[in-house]
Formats: sequence, C-alpha cells, structure tokens
Amino acid sequence: MRNIFSTLQQYYYEIIKVLLFIIAIFIVVWISPKESFFRYEFQLGKPWSHNDLIAPFDFPILKTAKQMEEERKQIMNTFAPYFRYHEELGGKDNFDKTYSTQWILHFGNTRLKDSLKFARVSRKIYDYIEKTGIISYNPVLEGKSSTSKINLIRGNEVTKIDLGKLFTVRTAHDYIQKKIRNYTGEDSLFLNNVLTQSLVQNVIYDEKRSKAEMNEILSHVMNVQGLIQKGELIISKGEVVTPEKYQILTSLKAEYEQEMGLSESRKTIISGMVLLITLLFVIEFLFLVLHKKKYYDSLKNILIILLTQILLIVVTHFIFDKFPAWSYTIPFAILPIILVAFLDAGIAIIVHLITVLILGFYAPNSFVFFYTQFAAGLMAVFTVQKLSKRSDLFRTSIMVFLTYMIVYVSMLLLQEGSLDHFSWDMTLYLGSSSILLLLAFPLIFIYEKLFGVLTNLSLLELSNTNNMLLRELSIKAPGTFQHSLQVSNLASDALHAIGGDALLARTGALYHDIGKMENPLYFIENQSSGYNPHDELTYDESARIIIGHVIKGIEMARKARLPEAIIDFIRTHHGTRRVEYFYRLEKKMNPGMEVDQSEFLFYHGPVPFSRETAVVMIADSVEAASRSINEPDEQKINDLVDNIVDSLMKENQLINADISLKEINTVKKVIKKRLLNIHHVRIAYPD
Repeated sequence: MRNIFSTLQQYYYEIIKVLLFIIAIFIVVWISPKESFFRYEFQLGKPWSHNDLIAPFDFPILKTAKQMEEERKQIMNTFAPYFRYHEELGGKDNFDKTYSTQWILHFGNTRLKDSLKFARVSRKIYDYIEKTGIISYNPVLEGKSSTSKINLIRGNEVTKIDLGKLFTVRTAHDYIQKKIRNYTGEDSLFLNNVLTQSLVQNVIYDEKRSKAEMNEILSHVMNVQGLIQKGELIISKGEVVTPEKYQILTSLKAEYEQEMGLSESRKTIISGMVLLITLLFVIEFLFLVLHKKKYYDSLKNILIILLTQILLIVVTHFIFDKFPAWSYTIPFAILPIILVAFLDAGIAIIVHLITVLILGFYAPNSFVFFYTQFAAGLMAVFTVQKLSKRSDLFRTSIMVFLTYMIVYVSMLLLQEGSLDHFSWDMTLYLGSSSILLLLAFPLIFIYEKLFGVLTNLSLLELSNTNNMLLRELSIKAPGTFQHSLQVSNLASDALHAIGGDALLARTGALYHDIGKMENPLYFIENQSSGYNPHDELTYDESARIIIGHVIKGIEMARKARLPEAIIDFIRTHHGTRRVEYFYRLEKKMNPGMEVDQSEFLFYHGPVPFSRETAVVMIADSVEAASRSINEPDEQKINDLVDNIVDSLMKENQLINADISLKEINTVKKVIKKRLLNIHHVRIAYPD
C-alpha cells in the first residue's frame, strides 16, 4: 500500500492529465446521440461506389423538406379562415342615436315631416349592409381575391362563402353612394353621414378556431411519398445518385438508424461509439506527448485544449438537436484560433481535426460538413498567426468566410452541376459564423485571466513603455531604464535569429531590473554626479543591496499583478551567481586571506529555464559590461561577449535552459553585431 501511495505521489501530475482526458471522453460520450450510423456514404450527383444495394426491409420513401414545405404552403394558401359574425356590434339603438344627432346638426327643428321618410330609407340601407356583414381586415386576407373562400360563423352555423359576398369598409361606402345618388345637397350629405357613422365592422377573424383547424389539417399531411419493398434493387454499383435515388437512400438511412436505435443492439452501438471517441482522444494525447512535449508538460495547456474542445462540442450538439437549421452558424474555427493564440499551429490543426471528426458523425451531410469546417479551420490557423494585432482576427474572419463560400459553391457545382440551388440563407449562416469568430477576443481575455497565460496581445500591452511600472522606472532610474531598453533589443534580435519568442523576451527584459527603483543611486548607470553611496558601505553590505533588487523587483511585479511569465525574467536574470565585483574588491583588500563567500551571498535564482530567460541573462550581462569598455573596438567586444558567455556556461547558469550550443553561438554573433552598431565601431577589414 505504501508503494502505491508513493507511486501516486511521484506521478500525480501525469495522472491528473490522464484523468482530464478520461473526463473529456466521458463528457463527449454522454452528450453524443446514442444512434447507429448508416454504413454507406453517398453524395448527390456522384456515382454509387459500393456494391449493388438491395432493400433489407420494407421502408417508406420520405418527402424532402422542400416538398413538405411546398405542401404546407399550398394547404395554407387554399385554407379558408374562420370569421365570426357579431350581431351585437350593430343594432337599432346605435342607428337611432346617430340618426337623431345628425338630423339636429343638419336640419334642426325644420322639415320634421321628411324625418320619417329619410329614416325608412337610411334604415333599409343600414339593415342590408349590417345583415350582409362588414368584414374587418386581417393579415390572413392578404393576397386573397373576391372569389376566395372563408368560413363564416353565424351563431352555431358555419357557411363557406366567397369573400366578395361580404362588404368591406370601402365597398360598403360605395354601396351607400349608389343608393343615395338620387338625393342632392344637404339631403345627400345627411344620409351619407348617418349611414357611414352608424356602420360597424361585425365580421371578425376567429384566430383560435382558424389555427386549431389549420393545425388539424397540417397534422394529417403525410411525410412519405412511396414505398420500397424488401429485396428491391435500390441502386447499382457505379450508378449516379440522382435526386430521386438520393431521397430513397436518405429514407433508408433514417429508417435503418431508427430501427437500430430501438433494437437490442443499442448497447453494441454505444460500445462502438465509446471506442471510436476514445481512439480519437488517445491520438490527440499521443500527439501531445510525443510531438509537443513542451506544451504537454504544462497542466494549464492541457486544460486550455480540453476545455475549449469540450465547450465547442457541447454547444454544437445542443444546436444540432434544438436548432439544426443553425448548424452552419457555429464558429468552429474559433477553436484553432484560440489554440494558436496560446499554443501553436500544429496543436491547433490536430485538435481541430479530431473535433470535426467527432462532430462529423452526427452532422447532416457529414462529408460536406467535415470538408467545409476543416478547410475553414486550416485557413484560420494560417491567417491568424500569433494574433499580435487586432486586425489579425478581422483578416482571419474575412478569409474564413471566403473559404466557406468557395467550398459551398464548389460543392454545389460538384453535386448538382449548377448553381440553381444557391441559397442566400446559407450565405447568411456562413457569414454569421465568420463574424462570430470575433468572440475569440473576449474568450482569449477570459482565458488569460483564468489560466494566467499570455498571448502576443497581452505582451504588446505590457511592453508599452507608458505602463505604470516602466514609466516609474524611467523617472526614478533613467539609467536602468535605458539599460533595460538596450537589453530588450539585444534579446529580441537574438531570439529572432534562433526562433524563440522574441516578444516575450523583449517584454521580460523591460521589467527585469524594476527592483532597482528602490535604491537607484546604488547602481552605477543611475549615478551622474560622481557620488557613489557604496563608498560609505562595506563590501558585504553593498553586495546585499545589489542582490536585493531581484527580491524587490519580484515584490513590485506581484503588486502590479504582472504575469508569472514576466516575473520569471526578474527571478532568473542573475541566476545563482555571486556578486563578483564586490567579492573581488574584498579579496583585493585582504590579500592572502580566505574570504567567506557567504558574506557576499549569492543571487537567489533560479537559473534560466528557457531560451528566452537564458538569452535575456546573456544580453543583460553583456550590455552592462560593454559600458565599461574604454575605446571599444571589434576585438574588445568579441572578447567581452565570448568571456561572459563562457563564464555563464562554466558556472552552470545555462544548464536548465533548452538552448543548444549552436543557438548560443548564433546569439553571440547577433549580440556582437548589435554592440558594434551601438558603439559605432567600424569593422576591421583584413589586409
């Protein structure tokens, strides 16, 4: 038991990584549809590449979505909506009140003997219109003619009539004008006002009844258009998949997957799915272990990969299930964009490939889905690069959209031989997916805060010399600030030459000496008046102050919430070396005596553990020493660089950094050339 615990303690970091992959497999299996896959792949307009296909059982031929939609539209166009006649909306009381009011307005107390005659005339017209019915406008009447049918409900009786047999507000007005055309002057105006103000729209659309009837009719629409019997030849090898054959094959696929899903073989289907998904994740795991060990060693990197991958798979399955029409609006290329920003292009391509393979099992028209999304993902990887500018993501979004459109158009030409079925809706979906790639900006920001990792965008922000710490450094310790600028330039040039992260080194070099702000005058580059405060201290006290700038720098960086990757440059730029200058002065002052090295302490380290921190250490040491050269020339600079680098290697300061001797020699050449330019030294040409 003790051995087991000891082993677990020794390899717990690796065990956690394996467990993360197991959890990822479990989540993907859990959310994936538990359905069988049709064993044959086929494409519209392409030859059938399998053997002759015989129907294994009876199955119906399903109608296409377009056929179903057209059938529904036809039913809706011919459907007679329900309108209800409301007798209570008009009535004698309403007419009498309007008549009395208008008589007083037009005639006052005169012509009383004509009142009864006008009342009979107007009442007859009013009763006819109201009993016939005035229909209230509703959008369901849009596009209908006078011969279109509606269902009119009067009490408990329903009658199907022509729409033209009812009055509208306009036709009722025309009817009134026709009936009173024999009247003139005030009489005509009086009758027109009485009738038009008395009329009420009393035929109202019955939405509840109409919708119930429409749903009842639509529910009886059959989604099948024929039957294939068991043993019937469906398609022969080499035969072109026509639209008719394609629909038959699609119907067989749907029936087959439904039959398998309901059968006892469901457990076998799930087992196959588990094995397939596990295999893909094992491939991803082995790729990281064998080919990207540098990234695999960090648990943060594993979390970034799996979290992004699982989130995309979960969202995609939800869209596939609830909103299948929106499948192509999902920004699948956001996965490789995020992985390129934090890791590298190789990992982004492999992880994107595996993710699209997993999702392709359940995507409609899986071949087209895989081809489209994988091509778009590759384009995203190649165009986004390291995401060092905001415009990079906009450029990537445009290029991904162009890739989508090229694939979409080419598939239409390959499968259908024309662009007759080009869909602007699909173009809108693909455009939406490309625009949604801009969500990478907030996601990258969240990841940076969540995992404490850096992207080029963050490094560019941190390397701005107007940042608080760098601005303070330039004011309190201007000499140190200039030294840091020179070191950052030297380190950046050297890492460009050997293929390292030049931007990370440049940023780290700018901050590596911020601890000198605590006591700037104790560092020679900030002494301008000739006064040196070390003259008043013992050599061991001076050594403690010099060493202290590393600890102070770490404290300042943490207080300013700088990322750990930048703080690493502060920790390592002196490694574990001795404060050589004051140690030698102490020895010189006490010749023949053994000097206790512990009195002068060592820098706390650690030593550099990456190419970037190693190059910054070299650049820092060389740049500082080069300032003390009198009358610098090419030979002096060459000797200085060689001696300092050799000294660092002898003291094992570069032993933990992943930098080769060849790369160190390249760094030396770059730094020598840059120092010659800084000191304006003309290269000596041979005789």
